Amino acid sequence: MNKHFFERLVLFQKSYLFLSFAPAEVKPIKTNALNALVSRMGETLVKNPFENLLHTLEIAEAVAQEFSTALSGTGEVEIMRMGSEEISDLYHQYFNLNFDIVPRRQEREIMNEVGTLAVGENKVNFISMIGQGSEQHPAVRNSYGVTAPMLYPLTNALQFPHILTQAFVVQDTRAALSTLDTDRKLNNSLSRLATQDNQLRAIEIEEFTAEVRAENKQIIGLHLSVLLWETNDNIRKENIEKTMAAFRYIFGTESVVESHLSLPLFFGLLPGNTYQVPDRWLTTTSDRGVCYMQWTATYKNDHVGEYFCDRNRNLLQVNLFNTDLDNQNAIVIGPSGSGKSYTFGYIVVQRHERKARQILIDIGGTYRNVVQSLNGVDFDNTYFEYDPENPIEFNPFLVPRSPDGRKWVYNDEKINFHLALLAVLWKGGADSAPLNKSERAILSRFLIQYYKYLNEEGNAGQTDEEMPGMASFVRFVRRFDRDMQATPAIADGREEMRSQYKKDMNYFDIHQFFLVLAQFTEGGRYEKVLNAQQDVELSEHRLICFDLAKVKADPDLYPVVAMLITELSLDLFRKFPDDIKYIALDEAWAMLSGGVMEDFIVSMYRTIRKTNGSITIITQGIQEIVESRIGYALINNSSTKIILRHSNPDSLAKLQTPLGFTNHEMDLIKSVRSTADFREFFIKQGTKGKVYILEAAPELGAILSSKPLERNHLNRLVKRYQQQHRRFAIDKNGKVKMENGYPVFETFTEQRLDYAVEQFTEDKRAGLLGK
Repeated sequence: MNKHFFERLVLFQKSYLFLSFAPAEVKPIKTNALNALVSRMGETLVKNPFENLLHTLEIAEAVAQEFSTALSGTGEVEIMRMGSEEISDLYHQYFNLNFDIVPRRQEREIMNEVGTLAVGENKVNFISMIGQGSEQHPAVRNSYGVTAPMLYPLTNALQFPHILTQAFVVQDTRAALSTLDTDRKLNNSLSRLATQDNQLRAIEIEEFTAEVRAENKQIIGLHLSVLLWETNDNIRKENIEKTMAAFRYIFGTESVVESHLSLPLFFGLLPGNTYQVPDRWLTTTSDRGVCYMQWTATYKNDHVGEYFCDRNRNLLQVNLFNTDLDNQNAIVIGPSGSGKSYTFGYIVVQRHERKARQILIDIGGTYRNVVQSLNGVDFDNTYFEYDPENPIEFNPFLVPRSPDGRKWVYNDEKINFHLALLAVLWKGGADSAPLNKSERAILSRFLIQYYKYLNEEGNAGQTDEEMPGMASFVRFVRRFDRDMQATPAIADGREEMRSQYKKDMNYFDIHQFFLVLAQFTEGGRYEKVLNAQQDVELSEHRLICFDLAKVKADPDLYPVVAMLITELSLDLFRKFPDDIKYIALDEAWAMLSGGVMEDFIVSMYRTIRKTNGSITIITQGIQEIVESRIGYALINNSSTKIILRHSNPDSLAKLQTPLGFTNHEMDLIKSVRSTADFREFFIKQGTKGKVYILEAAPELGAILSSKPLERNHLNRLVKRYQQQHRRFAIDKNGKVKMENGYPVFETFTEQRLDYAVEQFTEDKRAGLLGK
């Protein structure tokens, strides 16, 4: 990525707002006969220009405070007062036309040249507005169809260094009207000598003054200009044409390229010195004048996060794990063909480089190539295609032990998970009805008693201990049920307990419970799924993917495996509280919704932030989320929404209400484009929504591509560049294995993805893919 973007210049923007004040007027001191002569004696002396400076400063300070308070009160505009050193630095940058650094002195000579101004090696031009356009609006729709300031074409859209100046002089409206009335009378009095221009001028002035008087408007002087500079004359002329075209785009606004006024304008446009701008002032009203203001800025760069570009293809970082938000969860919505796998794979790669922990739950091999490329020789230990014939063996009943290792520690978090799991197994799948209160109460009692039994009679922590598991739990419940249903020959003091148990069983179908769960115990169809002697150990790997395509067709097993993987992920997350962790469910999220699993999932969504984690749902459309009974709970607990390009307007319209997008945000989403070089997408975090560009380096494209031809070619190259190395063999205690007093060596394969990717990029450019 560094190589791809290295030579591309990035245009940054800074905005400055200056308030300038004329010397304050002070009433003259009344004179009498005695001091009149003394006062008249000083008339020949030069008047002190700084006489009322302190009074002017007092007025300026009060007005500036009021003005800044009003702007800050909008909640949208942030301003920061500049100190004298910052103003001095800005002057040095302005006079040297060098904004990359802060010069400490005047490094460039300023001189007039024919038709332009030179500042050192740079030729400088000014393009000034000399006539307003046919219309003025506070906001318009730009070329993307998105609401923007009317001045948008002269701001970020001009992708070359320039300074845009908007200046306003507040005039005495009464005096200005008097001057305009005189001007109108002069034009009308010309009679036969009057040209058409004189007549039009008189009509314009009459209409303008009538509007000001009727609506009690404020008259101001308006100045608008663009300062640009360049060392290359051809590029400078191109930039001048672009600027002139941008002026015309604003409803036909007239502009002129300055010649003899260039030097006076250069000094007149010095920040805070705008009153000295020569000649280039237009008389208008304040409500029209403010249409020439703009409050947009370039995107702010985060210090951490994923690399994307703004709409001008400037590289920046976006923090998708923003801890300032309520949570770090996300929803990604993109129809088929919008590039979901490419976009999210791009994010996965960057998170992997930052050492984050990631677990992907997928259907159909979306991220196989990414995981294989990043994990290399560890691929088989990190990519699991769940096969019912040879399944991953879980044990959801294994819970943490006490610090001394003698007891199983059972808490409310695990009880809720086990209740949800048993409900899925017993009730028949994710879409079935949840447990009622009686069933939850009885199952909770069974679970608590089971772990109490394991810790006491099961010899927990000893060599002959009984290990937790589904089969063990069902055996315990069977024994307990037989004991409670039986009538002992000799009283054992549990008669009241048995009586209560028999009453409770009126609300619990224990026979159906045993019948259904039998397939998950010894001899059952799924006996391997829930009875592993130890859980899958994944903690040494930072990127893990579960592909559930082969189990999707089994309605009994599908939600169970999905739930086990999710809980396994959460257990893994709890082991690393300080690491940033992500779970992503690509098209697999629906298996977690509905019926008996709702409470578990919603609870997981609300609490994962406490483990420094994030869940992302990746789906083709909003409808399947909305139709889920927990859809809005997931939306409300996802502070980040990522919307990819929607080519179907009907599917796009369905996004607004469920996701709470404003009309402006919907316009941004509609403006999203996709080209051969990049693709755009919309991100909303909290209350702020923006359009970004994903532009990957060609080498990254090799890993992210889902095209079979490209994927297979890369895999062949990876095998070609593999290297065999020897290293010391290590035993389970972390020590070097020894035989006959000599260390044991083993051969391992090193994957050189960097070599393979470089060759892939070269082959693609040469058109040799697949050959």
